[in-house]
This record gives sequence, structure tokens and C-alpha cells, in this order.
Amino acid sequence: MEKPEELKDQQEQRQKPNSNKKDADQTKKKVALILIIVLLMALSAGIVYFWKDSKAKDITKKKDAEISSLQNTKDDLQKQLDEKSKTTESKTTPVACTPKAPSADTLTNIRESITSRNTAALEGYMAPTVRVIIAASGGVGDRTPTQAVSDITSYISSSTDPWNFALAKTETDGYAKGFYAQYFPSIAVIGKSANGIVISFSFDCNGKINTVFMAAKGTL
Repeated sequence: MEKPEELKDQQEQRQKPNSNKKDADQTKKKVALILIIVLLMALSAGIVYFWKDSKAKDITKKKDAEISSLQNTKDDLQKQLDEKSKTTESKTTPVACTPKAPSADTLTNIRESITSRNTAALEGYMAPTVRVIIAASGGVGDRTPTQAVSDITSYISSSTDPWNFALAKTETDGYAKGFYAQYFPSIAVIGKSANGIVISFSFDCNGKINTVFMAAKGTL
């Protein structure tokens, strides 16, 4: 008959395989759980990376679109500015024209305004701006018609009669080739007093006096 101790040992031996199997199963479950957790973490990291990458690309596309829009706006504004500048220049740039002499009656009246010393009459034949030049003095500059008439009146006050507005061509050609040639164009009205004071009227494209040149004897 077996002893109680022997029976107990036999029972424990029969129970050990079951216990080992149970431990192995638990270990497998733990490993599987760890693998699942690792896989989920990797999957989560991948999802987060993909989301961030996608968002970054969206932001980059948005910024590129904004930059492109701003560049187009800048180009449009620059184009408008250039067109406006060209328009402004075309409006402000004076149109070149060929000077022309006034009518014969006006020429006669200009000459008589000097010979009669009724210089006030000259104002009606002048352009809005008249350049007054005095030889050997650096000139006077741009003047209003009223100022130009005053300059003429003052300068010829020392002249003596008679005035000659039918000077010889050789004399006027000499003026036109001299130092002050620009103030003696072919259509200029040129007069000279008995004591040698010379005056020359030049005209603009509307036939208005735009330049008055005066010189004392010996300055030409």
C-alpha cells in the first residue's frame, strides 16, 4: 500500500506539466500584447507623421499660392504705374513746334511800340512767359509779359532816336553768326537805336514774343 507522501509526490508531478503549459501560454500572451502595443505605437507614429507631413504640404501650397498672388498683384500695380507714368510724361512733355512770325500788322505794331516808346502795347503780343536776355550781364531770365515790358522800357530809356528796323542784311547776318546767335533767328524783329542799342524779338510756334534780347553798343 502506497504511503501518503508518495501519493502527494505523484499528484505534484502530474500537475507540473499543466502548470508549465499555463505559464508558457501567459508568456505568449504577454509577448503578443507587447507586439500589439509596439505595432499600435508604430502605427500611431506613422499616422501622426503622415498627418503632419500632409498639413505641412498644405501650408506650403497655401503660402506658395499667396506668394504667387502677391507677385501677380505687384506686377499689375507696376504695370499700372508704368502706364500712368507714360501718360503723365506725354501730358507734361512740351510738344516741339516750329517758331513762326506773326502777321505783317503785328510786326509793324511791334516796331512802332519801340519807335514811339509805347512799350505797353507789346504786352498783347507776348507769350505767357517771356525770356529777357541782356548782353554781357548774364540776362534777366523768365518774366511775365508785364515784367518783360518793364524791363524793355527801362533798358531803352537811354536810347536815342531814330530807331532803325531795316538794318542791312550784312549786319543782321553778323549778329546771327556771333556769340549771341541764338537770339537772332531768321524771323526775329531786330532794331537798333541811333546810339547803338540793339533789341531783338523772337517768337514761339504761335507767333507770340517769347524772347527779348537787348544789347548796348559794343557788347555784340
